[in-house]
Amino acid sequence: MRIGIEASRANRPVKTGVEWYAWHVMNEMTALPEAARHEFVLYTQESLKWPPKYLWTQIRLSLEMLRKPPDVLFVPAHVLPRFAPKKSVVTIHDVGFRRFPELYKKIQVAYHEWSTKDIVKKNARIITVSEFCKREIVELYGANPENIYVTHLGFDHERYQPQVKKAGEKPYILFVGRIDKKKNLLTLVRAFERVANAFPELELRLAGTFSGPGGLATTGSDELQRVIHESKFVSRIKLLGYVNEEEKPALLSNALMYVQPSLYEGFGLPPLEAMACGTPTICANSTSLPEIIGDGNGLFFDPLSVDELAGCITQLASSEELRQTYIQKGLVWSKRYDWKTTASQTLKILETW
Repeated sequence: MRIGIEASRANRPVKTGVEWYAWHVMNEMTALPEAARHEFVLYTQESLKWPPKYLWTQIRLSLEMLRKPPDVLFVPAHVLPRFAPKKSVVTIHDVGFRRFPELYKKIQVAYHEWSTKDIVKKNARIITVSEFCKREIVELYGANPENIYVTHLGFDHERYQPQVKKAGEKPYILFVGRIDKKKNLLTLVRAFERVANAFPELELRLAGTFSGPGGLATTGSDELQRVIHESKFVSRIKLLGYVNEEEKPALLSNALMYVQPSLYEGFGLPPLEAMACGTPTICANSTSLPEIIGDGNGLFFDPLSVDELAGCITQLASSEELRQTYIQKGLVWSKRYDWKTTASQTLKILETW
């Protein structure tokens, strides 16, 4: 079988969640022993000579599908080309733009709305990353649930494991991810301000880029930076910028705790990476996070409640015994997620029709 993979996301030099998913699944899948019976063709803007910044999928990739279509096309990031093979598989990572359109730029909402409806209309197979997301796609877009397959994300367990603690490091709360409005970081900043006096050494560190897909600035970035700048604890709130994969394990391992305050998550990989690095986690009790983190493996809070989050932070900062309980649970739970499993499940979806 000739399997085509849209690989432009995997080739981006700065990667966040979707790009890393594309990169890992592509590499792990083609390395599987059972993959040897297939031919893989990777489509990128470079390989198909498409220098323009926009319309790569809808124009250049579409033309290639007309000229020389593969037996199966796999698109790991939400948008099918205009002319797609009958056997097409596309990953929809979440549909938060439908639930919370105010958290996205209008052009992003319009594009994702159109592309999701197009996927459902074409009756393509859909891969999504959680049972929560599957329910959302069925409920909001009327997709056939028999066409939707759930493959959880994974991570590199050789990379993400407890690192040696840095001597003299100040305790800090950590968040890693794209800095945008749906991550609900204003609630995290406000909760930090509530506990800052009680824990005078504690810092808040936010690691991530203010740039979204296609280089667009993320929503809410100006407001967040203003609130941080105006905070009386501004010297203890650090914006670290983009952190690469080599730096992340040490950053996670040295954190006193990891917080994922998101209003909407299709999956939520960073808290699992934190758990694998021996760091206890606090997560919003919303969307996919309870499913992915698992009951009893971390602390949960209402993402709209600053007080609840401040209370969770206080619990972990005050009790080493409680921290150790969640550290041990997290180390065990996080082992169930790995990219080889994701890739193996994905290949079966591509090759079984």
